[in-house]
Amino acid sequence: MIFAAPWLGRHGLNADAKECRQFAEGVAMLRARARAGTLPKLSILALGANGPVSAGMIDGALRAIGRGHFLGLVTPRRSAATEASMRRAVSAHRGRVLLIDWVSYSAGHGSWFGGDGLHVTPAAGRKYAAFIARAVAPISHPPVRRLHPPRHSWNTKDCGVVHQLGSQVGVRVIRGADRVLCRVARRLARRSPVERLRPWAGFLWSATGRGAWLDLYARDHATLLVGTIRVSRRR
Repeated sequence: MIFAAPWLGRHGLNADAKECRQFAEGVAMLRARARAGTLPKLSILALGANGPVSAGMIDGALRAIGRGHFLGLVTPRRSAATEASMRRAVSAHRGRVLLIDWVSYSAGHGSWFGGDGLHVTPAAGRKYAAFIARAVAPISHPPVRRLHPPRHSWNTKDCGVVHQLGSQVGVRVIRGADRVLCRVARRLARRSPVERLRPWAGFLWSATGRGAWLDLYARDHATLLVGTIRVSRRR
């Protein structure tokens, strides 16, 4: 991560790297930022190579960031126990954990690493950063120009209200109302953007600060577009 940190900054991601940092130290940093009110919607931990990470430790990270926030976990090479814990966390905490599978992506690329097969070379730090940036882009930097939804939910197809991660959200078909059934739109809206939704792709639109939309779900080059909005509470 030390070699990747400057490249992550160029991708618009705030990175903090330190040699031999433990997972617990990373969680403490997240907890401090949560208390200070400076925690982003998605926090990424690329830790676990310096000691096994358990399910309980990942639970602690999720408690530290609190509801309404997402946790990205970068799978570390040469640490089978940690990798397994991270993969299990995706299903154990459905909709809150984004698996950034560096282990699978880097397989067969021994030249990217030093003699230990773990630490990336200075040249490969750029590849590592680019991989992480692509994986988190739907959450951290949704494609504004490509999706381009209307700022308001007026004149969109109303598909009711569903629960997502303990909150109620309204569901609208923004584009493709004649092709997207409401039952499909509601199924999408129950899942957060960090989940795999193929052939659909999910985006955390609220991160852009544009319009009323919370999440967007797109397919077929965004000719089909579903969105969620806040539900006003009635007294």
